[in-house]
Amino acid sequence: MLAGLLVSNTSQFAEVTNPWNLPITERILNRKHILHIILETRPGEYRVTLLINERFPYNYKSKSAPFFVRVRDAKAGLELAEKLDKYLDRGYNLRVLLNGSEIIEYELDESIK
Repeated sequence: MLAGLLVSNTSQFAEVTNPWNLPITERILNRKHILHIILETRPGEYRVTLLINERFPYNYKSKSAPFFVRVRDAKAGLELAEKLDKYLDRGYNLRVLLNGSEIIEYELDESIK
């Protein structure tokens, strides 16, 4: 009975993404990584910036890193910031594809683990 239980639950653990196997331009983030979601203005553009910090115990003397998404105007930026905030507050993960510190693609998929 116990062996059957272990075999049936292995598929759940196989679906979890190992962050060490991701390419360097891709990260999986959740609310524990994101300190703040900020709408900032730059000359000629708006950005939604995510301030990222490593989780305990890896955050000893670490610096936060800003990852940003370019948006067309302040209204679109505010909508995106609220959408990301609600999504992350529900406990889901966010997969981002990076070009330096710019998020060029993000995926809001509730199945990302």
